Amino acid sequence: MPLTLRFITGFIIFFQLLAAWPGATWADNGAATPTPTAALLPGPTPTANALPENLAGEKLYTLDTVLGGKGSGPDELDDPEGICVGPGDNLYIADTNNNRIQVWTSDGKPVKSIGTFGISAMWRNDPQFDHPEGVLALPNGQVYVADTNNNRIVMLDPNGLVALSWGSQGSRHRQFNLPRVVAQDHYGNIWVLDTGNSRVENFTNDGKFNFAWGSLGSEGGHLNFPLGMALNQIDQCVISDSQNFRMEIFNDRTPANVNYSPVTDTSTGAVTMEPTPVTVAPVTVEGWYGDGPMQFKEPAGAVVTKTGLVVVADGVTGRLEIFNKSPFEFYGEWRAEDEKLNLASPPHFRGLACDSQNRLYVTDIQNDCVIRLKLVQTDQPFIQINVTPVLSPTPVPTFTPTPDESMPFGGQGFPIR
Repeated sequence: MPLTLRFITGFIIFFQLLAAWPGATWADNGAATPTPTAALLPGPTPTANALPENLAGEKLYTLDTVLGGKGSGPDELDDPEGICVGPGDNLYIADTNNNRIQVWTSDGKPVKSIGTFGISAMWRNDPQFDHPEGVLALPNGQVYVADTNNNRIVMLDPNGLVALSWGSQGSRHRQFNLPRVVAQDHYGNIWVLDTGNSRVENFTNDGKFNFAWGSLGSEGGHLNFPLGMALNQIDQCVISDSQNFRMEIFNDRTPANVNYSPVTDTSTGAVTMEPTPVTVAPVTVEGWYGDGPMQFKEPAGAVVTKTGLVVVADGVTGRLEIFNKSPFEFYGEWRAEDEKLNLASPPHFRGLACDSQNRLYVTDIQNDCVIRLKLVQTDQPFIQINVTPVLSPTPVPTFTPTPDESMPFGGQGFPIR
Protein backbone atom coordinates (compact mmCIF):
# COMPACT_ATOMS: atom_id res chain seq x y z
CA MET A 1 0.00 0.00 0.00
CA PRO A 2 1.40 3.38 -0.94
CA LEU A 3 2.61 5.52 1.99
CA THR A 4 0.03 8.26 1.31
CA LEU A 5 -2.88 5.76 1.35
CA ARG A 6 -1.62 4.18 4.58
CA PHE A 7 -1.42 7.63 6.17
CA ILE A 8 -5.01 8.50 5.16
CA THR A 9 -6.34 5.11 6.36
CA GLY A 10 -4.60 5.49 9.73
CA PHE A 11 -5.94 9.04 10.10
CA ILE A 12 -9.52 7.79 9.51
CA ILE A 13 -9.12 4.94 12.05
CA PHE A 14 -7.75 7.40 14.64
CA PHE A 15 -10.82 9.62 14.41
CA GLN A 16 -13.16 6.60 14.51
CA LEU A 17 -11.54 5.47 17.78
CA LEU A 18 -11.69 9.00 19.18
CA ALA A 19 -15.40 9.25 18.37
CA ALA A 20 -16.09 5.98 20.20
CA TRP A 21 -14.18 7.07 23.32
CA PRO A 22 -16.43 6.39 26.45
CA GLY A 23 -17.96 9.44 28.12
CA ALA A 24 -17.34 11.81 25.19
CA THR A 25 -19.72 13.50 22.80
CA TRP A 26 -19.17 15.79 19.85
CA ALA A 27 -19.89 19.46 20.24
CA ASP A 28 -20.75 21.71 17.33
CA ASN A 29 -17.13 22.76 16.99
CA GLY A 30 -16.01 19.16 16.65
CA ALA A 31 -14.27 19.02 20.04
CA ALA A 32 -14.85 16.16 22.50
CA THR A 33 -16.53 17.24 25.74
CA PRO A 34 -17.45 15.17 28.84
CA THR A 35 -21.03 13.91 29.02
CA PRO A 36 -22.78 15.94 31.75
CA THR A 37 -24.17 14.08 34.78
CA ALA A 38 -27.74 14.84 35.81
CA ALA A 39 -27.87 16.73 39.10
CA LEU A 40 -30.04 15.39 41.92
CA LEU A 41 -32.63 18.06 42.64
CA PRO A 42 -35.39 18.00 45.25
CA GLY A 43 -38.48 16.32 43.90
CA PRO A 44 -41.22 13.86 44.73
CA THR A 45 -39.31 10.82 43.39
CA PRO A 46 -35.56 11.30 43.98
CA THR A 47 -33.15 8.89 42.35
CA ALA A 48 -30.53 7.07 44.39
CA ASN A 49 -26.86 7.34 43.47
CA ALA A 50 -24.84 4.15 43.31
CA LEU A 51 -21.69 4.38 45.42
CA PRO A 52 -18.79 1.91 45.46
CA GLU A 53 -18.67 -0.65 48.26
CA ASN A 54 -15.26 0.54 49.44
CA LEU A 55 -16.95 3.64 50.89
CA ALA A 56 -18.62 1.56 53.61
CA GLY A 57 -16.07 2.84 56.14
CA GLU A 58 -15.06 1.38 59.48
CA LYS A 59 -17.13 -1.30 61.24
CA LEU A 60 -17.28 0.09 64.76
CA TYR A 61 -20.28 -1.80 66.15
CA THR A 62 -21.61 -5.34 66.10
CA LEU A 63 -24.77 -7.04 67.34
CA ASP A 64 -24.95 -7.62 71.09
CA THR A 65 -28.55 -8.66 71.83
CA VAL A 66 -32.21 -8.06 71.00
CA LEU A 67 -34.61 -6.95 73.75
CA GLY A 68 -38.39 -7.14 73.91
CA GLY A 69 -41.00 -8.34 71.49
CA LYS A 70 -44.55 -7.47 70.44
CA GLY A 71 -47.16 -7.26 73.17
CA SER A 72 -48.38 -5.27 76.14
CA GLY A 73 -46.64 -7.16 78.94
CA PRO A 74 -43.96 -5.67 81.19
CA ASP A 75 -41.16 -6.93 78.94
CA GLU A 76 -42.94 -6.28 75.65
CA LEU A 77 -43.38 -3.34 73.27
CA ASP A 78 -45.74 -2.15 70.57
CA ASP A 79 -44.29 0.35 68.09
CA PRO A 80 -41.43 1.67 70.28
CA GLU A 81 -40.40 5.07 68.93
CA GLY A 82 -38.12 7.04 71.25
CA ILE A 83 -35.50 5.74 73.67
CA CYS A 84 -33.00 7.24 76.08
CA VAL A 85 -30.60 6.07 78.76
CA GLY A 86 -31.30 7.30 82.27
CA PRO A 87 -29.79 6.90 85.75
CA GLY A 88 -28.03 3.59 86.29
CA ASP A 89 -28.00 2.97 82.53
CA ASN A 90 -31.70 2.08 82.70
CA LEU A 91 -33.56 2.31 79.41
CA TYR A 92 -36.56 4.62 79.09
CA ILE A 93 -38.59 3.59 76.05
CA ALA A 94 -41.54 5.43 74.50
CA ASP A 95 -43.80 2.41 74.00
CA THR A 96 -45.96 4.35 71.60
CA ASN A 97 -48.92 2.11 70.78
CA ASN A 98 -49.15 0.96 74.42
CA ASN A 99 -49.30 4.64 75.47
CA ARG A 100 -46.70 4.28 78.18
CA ILE A 101 -43.05 4.71 79.08
CA GLN A 102 -41.27 1.43 79.73
CA VAL A 103 -38.32 1.47 82.12
CA TRP A 104 -35.96 -1.49 81.74
CA THR A 105 -32.47 -2.37 82.83
CA SER A 106 -29.88 -2.32 80.07
CA ASP A 107 -30.46 -6.08 79.71
CA GLY A 108 -34.19 -5.68 79.17
CA LYS A 109 -35.46 -6.61 82.64
CA PRO A 110 -38.60 -4.63 83.50
CA VAL A 111 -38.29 -1.98 86.21
CA LYS A 112 -41.63 -0.14 85.88
CA SER A 113 -44.20 1.16 83.42
CA ILE A 114 -45.44 4.74 83.48
CA GLY A 115 -48.70 5.95 81.96
CA THR A 116 -51.94 4.81 80.38
CA PHE A 117 -54.01 6.03 77.43
CA GLY A 118 -55.84 9.33 77.83
CA ILE A 119 -55.61 13.12 78.00
CA SER A 120 -55.21 13.74 81.71
CA ALA A 121 -52.01 15.27 83.09
CA MET A 122 -53.18 16.33 86.54
CA TRP A 123 -50.54 17.42 89.00
CA ARG A 124 -49.27 14.64 91.27
CA ASN A 125 -51.35 12.03 89.49
CA ASP A 126 -50.39 9.19 87.20
CA PRO A 127 -49.97 10.50 83.64
CA GLN A 128 -51.99 9.63 80.60
CA PHE A 129 -50.54 9.70 77.09
CA ASP A 130 -51.71 9.48 73.51
CA HIS A 131 -48.98 7.87 71.41
CA PRO A 132 -45.89 9.29 73.16
CA GLU A 133 -42.86 9.21 70.87
CA GLY A 134 -40.08 10.93 72.80
CA VAL A 135 -38.61 10.57 76.29
CA LEU A 136 -35.79 12.23 78.23
CA ALA A 137 -34.64 10.93 81.64
CA LEU A 138 -32.44 13.25 83.72
CA PRO A 139 -29.89 12.25 86.38
CA ASN A 140 -32.10 13.73 89.13
CA GLY A 141 -34.94 11.34 88.26
CA GLN A 142 -37.14 13.81 86.37
CA VAL A 143 -38.55 12.56 83.09
CA TYR A 144 -39.81 14.64 80.14
CA VAL A 145 -42.21 12.96 77.70
CA ALA A 146 -43.18 14.16 74.23
CA ASP A 147 -46.88 13.27 74.40
CA THR A 148 -47.17 13.39 70.64
CA ASN A 149 -50.87 13.13 69.81
CA ASN A 150 -51.80 15.30 72.81
CA ASN A 151 -49.36 17.92 71.45
CA ARG A 152 -47.72 18.65 74.79
CA ILE A 153 -44.68 18.01 76.95
CA VAL A 154 -45.30 16.24 80.27
CA MET A 155 -42.71 16.48 83.04
CA LEU A 156 -42.73 13.69 85.63
CA ASP A 157 -41.20 13.71 89.09
CA PRO A 158 -38.88 10.87 90.23
CA ASN A 159 -41.94 8.88 91.34
CA GLY A 160 -43.44 8.98 87.85
CA LEU A 161 -46.21 11.44 88.78
CA VAL A 162 -47.09 14.54 86.79
CA ALA A 163 -45.16 17.61 87.92
CA LEU A 164 -45.90 19.92 85.01
CA SER A 165 -47.19 19.96 81.44
CA TRP A 166 -47.34 22.53 78.69
CA GLY A 167 -48.40 22.79 75.07
CA SER A 168 -51.42 22.58 72.81
CA GLN A 169 -51.97 22.02 69.10
CA GLY A 170 -50.89 24.89 66.89
CA SER A 171 -47.92 26.73 65.42
CA ARG A 172 -47.46 29.59 67.86
CA HIS A 173 -44.91 29.53 70.65
CA ARG A 174 -45.61 26.90 73.36
CA GLN A 175 -47.71 25.05 70.80
CA PHE A 176 -46.85 21.88 68.91
CA ASN A 177 -47.81 19.76 65.96
CA LEU A 178 -46.67 16.22 66.76
CA PRO A 179 -43.67 16.80 69.05
CA ARG A 180 -41.35 13.80 68.81
CA VAL A 181 -38.02 14.38 70.59
CA VAL A 182 -36.98 16.03 73.86
CA ALA A 183 -33.37 16.92 74.76
CA GLN A 184 -31.57 19.03 77.37
CA ASP A 185 -28.54 21.26 76.87
CA HIS A 186 -25.76 22.05 79.33
CA TYR A 187 -27.64 25.06 80.66
CA GLY A 188 -30.67 23.01 81.63
CA ASN A 189 -32.87 24.26 78.77
CA ILE A 190 -35.30 21.84 77.14
CA TRP A 191 -35.25 21.41 73.36
CA VAL A 192 -38.33 20.01 71.61
CA LEU A 193 -38.39 18.78 68.03
CA ASP A 194 -41.76 20.04 66.77
CA THR A 195 -41.94 17.68 63.82
CA GLY A 196 -45.24 18.68 62.22
CA ASN A 197 -44.22 22.35 62.29
CA SER A 198 -40.71 21.52 60.98
CA ARG A 199 -39.02 23.51 63.74
CA VAL A 200 -37.28 23.36 67.11
CA GLU A 201 -38.63 25.06 70.23
CA ASN A 202 -36.52 25.88 73.28
CA PHE A 203 -37.81 26.24 76.85
CA THR A 204 -36.50 26.64 80.37
CA ASN A 205 -36.64 23.49 82.45
CA ASP A 206 -40.02 24.55 83.86
CA GLY A 207 -41.62 25.18 80.48
CA LYS A 208 -41.12 28.91 79.94
CA PHE A 209 -40.67 29.67 76.24
CA ASN A 210 -37.22 30.88 75.13
CA PHE A 211 -37.23 30.86 71.33
CA ALA A 212 -37.97 28.80 68.21
CA TRP A 213 -36.27 28.34 64.88
CA GLY A 214 -36.84 26.42 61.67
CA SER A 215 -39.48 26.31 58.95
CA LEU A 216 -40.69 24.03 56.19
CA GLY A 217 -38.50 23.89 53.10
CA SER A 218 -35.69 22.10 51.29
CA GLU A 219 -32.97 24.75 51.34
CA GLY A 220 -30.20 24.50 53.91
CA GLY A 221 -31.50 25.60 57.29
CA HIS A 222 -35.06 24.52 56.49
CA LEU A 223 -36.62 21.26 57.65
CA ASN A 224 -39.21 18.83 56.32
CA PHE A 225 -40.84 16.57 58.93
CA PRO A 226 -37.67 15.89 60.98
CA LEU A 227 -37.73 12.66 63.01
CA GLY A 228 -34.56 12.84 65.13
CA MET A 229 -32.56 15.31 67.21
CA ALA A 230 -29.52 15.16 69.50
CA LEU A 231 -27.17 17.66 71.16
CA ASN A 232 -23.41 17.17 71.22
CA GLN A 233 -20.86 18.17 73.87
CA ILE A 234 -20.92 21.84 72.83
CA ASP A 235 -24.71 21.98 72.40
CA GLN A 236 -24.67 21.82 68.62
CA CYS A 237 -27.98 20.42 67.44
CA VAL A 238 -28.04 17.39 65.13
CA ILE A 239 -31.31 17.11 63.16
CA SER A 240 -32.45 14.12 61.11
CA ASP A 241 -34.22 16.03 58.35
CA SER A 242 -36.25 13.06 57.21
CA GLN A 243 -38.22 14.21 54.19
CA ASN A 244 -35.16 16.06 52.87
CA PHE A 245 -33.15 12.82 53.24
CA ARG A 246 -30.27 14.45 55.10
CA MET A 247 -28.68 15.37 58.40
CA GLU A 248 -28.26 19.02 59.39
CA ILE A 249 -26.15 20.37 62.25
CA PHE A 250 -26.77 23.77 63.83
CA ASN A 251 -24.83 25.81 66.34
CA ASP A 252 -26.39 26.47 69.73
CA ARG A 253 -29.13 29.03 69.15
CA THR A 254 -29.67 30.79 72.44
CA PRO A 255 -29.99 34.41 71.29
CA ALA A 256 -29.33 37.17 73.79
CA ASN A 257 -32.10 39.23 72.23
CA VAL A 258 -35.19 37.72 70.63
CA ASN A 259 -37.16 39.83 68.17
CA TYR A 260 -40.91 40.08 68.75
CA SER A 261 -43.74 40.76 66.33
CA PRO A 262 -47.52 41.18 66.78
CA VAL A 263 -49.68 38.07 66.39
CA THR A 264 -53.49 38.22 66.20
CA ASP A 265 -55.58 35.45 67.73
CA THR A 266 -58.09 34.56 65.00
CA SER A 267 -60.71 33.37 67.49
CA THR A 268 -60.64 36.33 69.91
CA GLY A 269 -59.00 39.10 67.90
CA ALA A 270 -56.52 39.69 70.72
CA VAL A 271 -53.07 40.88 69.64
CA THR A 272 -50.00 39.67 71.49
CA MET A 273 -46.29 40.16 70.96
CA GLU A 274 -44.60 36.86 70.24
CA PRO A 275 -41.04 35.87 69.27
CA THR A 276 -40.49 36.16 65.55
CA PRO A 277 -39.79 32.80 63.82
CA VAL A 278 -36.31 32.62 62.34
CA THR A 279 -34.41 30.39 59.96
CA VAL A 280 -30.88 29.45 60.98
CA ALA A 281 -27.98 28.61 58.66
CA PRO A 282 -26.62 25.13 59.43
CA VAL A 283 -23.00 24.33 60.21
CA THR A 284 -23.15 21.47 57.71
CA VAL A 285 -25.62 19.46 55.66
CA GLU A 286 -24.85 15.79 54.95
CA GLY A 287 -26.64 13.27 52.80
CA TRP A 288 -29.16 12.76 50.03
CA TYR A 289 -31.60 10.08 48.91
CA GLY A 290 -30.21 6.56 48.64
CA ASP A 291 -29.07 3.55 50.63
CA GLY A 292 -25.32 3.98 50.36
CA PRO A 293 -22.85 5.73 52.66
CA MET A 294 -23.72 9.39 53.22
CA GLN A 295 -27.22 8.68 51.88
CA PHE A 296 -30.60 8.25 53.57
CA LYS A 297 -34.10 7.10 52.73
CA GLU A 298 -35.59 7.92 56.14
CA PRO A 299 -33.11 9.47 58.60
CA ALA A 300 -34.68 9.05 62.02
CA GLY A 301 -33.12 8.74 65.49
CA ALA A 302 -29.85 10.55 66.23
CA VAL A 303 -27.41 10.26 69.12
CA VAL A 304 -23.93 11.46 70.08
CA THR A 305 -21.75 8.67 71.50
CA LYS A 306 -19.41 8.93 74.47
CA THR A 307 -16.53 9.27 72.00
CA GLY A 308 -18.28 12.21 70.34
CA LEU A 309 -19.31 10.42 67.14
CA VAL A 310 -22.66 11.30 65.58
CA VAL A 311 -24.88 8.32 64.75
CA VAL A 312 -28.05 8.57 62.64
CA ALA A 313 -30.49 5.70 62.09
CA ASP A 314 -31.78 5.31 58.54
CA GLY A 315 -35.17 3.77 59.27
CA VAL A 316 -36.31 1.83 56.22
CA THR A 317 -32.85 0.64 55.13
CA GLY A 318 -31.93 -0.86 58.53
CA ARG A 319 -28.66 1.02 58.83
CA LEU A 320 -26.83 3.25 61.28
CA GLU A 321 -24.55 5.85 59.70
CA ILE A 322 -21.66 7.17 61.77
CA PHE A 323 -19.99 10.55 61.35
CA ASN A 324 -16.93 12.15 62.90
CA LYS A 325 -17.60 14.70 65.62
CA SER A 326 -15.89 17.36 63.49
CA PRO A 327 -16.01 18.19 60.62
CA PHE A 328 -18.88 15.67 60.60
CA GLU A 329 -17.55 13.54 57.77
CA PHE A 330 -18.78 10.01 57.08
CA TYR A 331 -16.86 7.51 59.23
CA GLY A 332 -18.62 4.15 58.99
CA GLU A 333 -21.90 2.30 59.20
CA TRP A 334 -23.67 -0.68 60.73
CA ARG A 335 -26.09 -2.66 58.59
CA ALA A 336 -28.69 -5.07 59.92
CA GLU A 337 -28.31 -7.23 56.83
CA ASP A 338 -24.75 -8.05 57.89
CA GLU A 339 -25.91 -9.59 61.20
CA LYS A 340 -27.98 -12.63 62.18
CA LEU A 341 -30.83 -10.87 63.93
CA ASN A 342 -33.44 -13.64 63.61
CA LEU A 343 -36.24 -11.10 63.25
CA ALA A 344 -39.64 -11.85 61.75
CA SER A 345 -39.44 -8.90 59.34
CA PRO A 346 -36.78 -6.56 57.97
CA PRO A 347 -36.14 -3.92 60.64
CA HIS A 348 -37.49 -0.39 60.56
CA PHE A 349 -35.38 1.74 62.87
CA ARG A 350 -36.52 4.83 64.74
CA GLY A 351 -35.00 5.93 68.09
CA LEU A 352 -31.35 5.83 69.19
CA ALA A 353 -29.57 5.98 72.56
CA CYS A 354 -26.06 5.40 73.94
CA ASP A 355 -25.13 4.17 77.43
CA SER A 356 -22.08 4.72 79.64
CA GLN A 357 -20.30 1.76 78.01
CA ASN A 358 -20.76 3.33 74.57
CA ARG A 359 -23.27 0.67 73.58
CA LEU A 360 -26.00 1.73 71.16
CA TYR A 361 -29.71 0.98 71.47
CA VAL A 362 -31.96 1.34 68.42
CA THR A 363 -35.73 0.83 68.44
CA ASP A 364 -37.29 -1.30 65.72
CA ILE A 365 -40.92 -0.34 65.12
CA GLN A 366 -41.43 -3.20 62.66
CA ASN A 367 -40.42 -6.00 65.06
CA ASP A 368 -41.36 -4.18 68.30
CA CYS A 369 -37.97 -4.58 69.91
CA VAL A 370 -34.76 -2.82 70.90
CA ILE A 371 -31.49 -3.89 69.29
CA ARG A 372 -28.35 -3.38 71.38
CA LEU A 373 -24.98 -2.99 69.67
CA LYS A 374 -21.54 -3.15 71.23
CA LEU A 375 -18.20 -1.81 70.10
CA VAL A 376 -16.06 -4.09 67.98
CA GLN A 377 -13.09 -2.70 69.91
CA THR A 378 -13.62 -1.33 73.41
CA ASP A 379 -10.35 0.59 73.67
CA GLN A 380 -11.61 3.71 71.89
CA PRO A 381 -10.77 6.82 73.92
CA PHE A 382 -13.70 8.42 75.73
CA ILE A 383 -14.23 12.15 75.90
CA GLN A 384 -15.79 14.18 78.66
CA ILE A 385 -19.25 15.17 77.45
CA ASN A 386 -20.04 17.77 80.13
CA VAL A 387 -17.37 20.22 79.09
CA THR A 388 -19.68 23.18 79.69
CA PRO A 389 -20.72 24.05 83.26
CA VAL A 390 -24.26 22.97 83.93
CA LEU A 391 -26.03 26.26 84.48
CA SER A 392 -29.75 26.89 84.52
CA PRO A 393 -31.24 30.30 83.84
CA THR A 394 -34.16 29.40 86.11
CA PRO A 395 -34.37 27.47 89.40
CA VAL A 396 -35.31 23.81 89.24
CA PRO A 397 -39.08 23.56 89.73
CA THR A 398 -40.23 22.67 93.23
CA PHE A 399 -43.34 20.84 91.95
CA THR A 400 -45.69 22.75 94.25
CA PRO A 401 -48.12 24.62 91.97
CA THR A 402 -51.40 25.78 93.40
CA PRO A 403 -54.57 23.86 92.51
CA ASP A 404 -55.65 26.70 90.18
CA GLU A 405 -52.40 26.40 88.28
CA SER A 406 -52.60 22.66 87.92
CA MET A 407 -56.26 22.21 87.01
CA PRO A 408 -57.73 20.61 85.11
CA PHE A 409 -54.75 18.90 83.49
CA GLY A 410 -51.64 20.46 85.04
CA GLY A 411 -51.00 23.02 82.34
CA GLN A 412 -50.40 26.24 84.28
CA GLY A 413 -54.02 27.33 84.22
CA PHE A 414 -54.80 26.28 80.65
CA PRO A 415 -57.33 23.53 79.86
CA ILE A 416 -56.65 20.26 78.08
CA ARG A 417 -53.10 20.14 76.72
